[in-house]
Amino acid sequence: MGRQRDNVFIKYYSLIHMKGLAGKIAIVTAASSGIGKGIAKVLVSEGCSVYISSRDENKLRKSAEDIKKETGKDVSTIPCDLSKPDDVKLMLNEVKKKVGKVDFLIINYGDPRVAPFLDITDDDWDSSINMFIKSTVYMTKSVLPDMIAREYGRVVFITSLTTKQPLENFAISASLRAAVVSLSKVLSIEYAQKGITFNSISQGYIMTPRLENIARRNAEKSNISVEQAYEAIKQTIPAKRFGTPEEIGNLVSFLCSSDASYINGTNIQIDGGFVKFPF
Repeated sequence: MGRQRDNVFIKYYSLIHMKGLAGKIAIVTAASSGIGKGIAKVLVSEGCSVYISSRDENKLRKSAEDIKKETGKDVSTIPCDLSKPDDVKLMLNEVKKKVGKVDFLIINYGDPRVAPFLDITDDDWDSSINMFIKSTVYMTKSVLPDMIAREYGRVVFITSLTTKQPLENFAISASLRAAVVSLSKVLSIEYAQKGITFNSISQGYIMTPRLENIARRNAEKSNISVEQAYEAIKQTIPAKRFGTPEEIGNLVSFLCSSDASYINGTNIQIDGGFVKFPF
């Protein structure tokens, strides 16, 4: 049994090093639950030192505890509200003070308001622009100089299927996430020769608290049960199932790996076939 266990460890250790993730420093934002948490769990499992952030300190701490229980590995927590520029600066300064560099910047976002266009207030737009656009610009500008100096880095933006297939009442999500995808493309062109890749992910329906809120809202609107609302959404997906946060994490892990060094400036759908546009 001991030799078998050692062989498993050696195989696991080799896989980690082959992907080039061991010992790398990663920041994953909006990681107190759902997709961000799933990404952090996969990266720390593959040897990264991971810093997770979220605006809710209690949920963030619980997320770290859950990841520790499931992987046996620790992640570091730094509270940060992406809609508050000062929080973003403090988070980045804290990481740099502790480790001096960032290899992988994974920018996941909180949930913007879902509402008819005329019900969305100026404050909603201002807060969301800070969260999606300003925080993205600041974080990227903060890590880029060191990545350029080392000629190495990976930046992945977690967006949404709404960048490809806008949905009713998702004006904020569709417009601002699409801006992030376009920014990613521009950055990929400007810094490709520096060994830095920029990619974005447009995920579909993933089993998260966000999806639960959507199902509850649909249930109320259609006067059906939450279970029926889930099933109605599921039937729109060719795969007839929801994705998991860890599946997004696996894609992020691949994009950060040496195997994906020639993948740059892409927007990748991971949605079970939901978006029908072929390009």
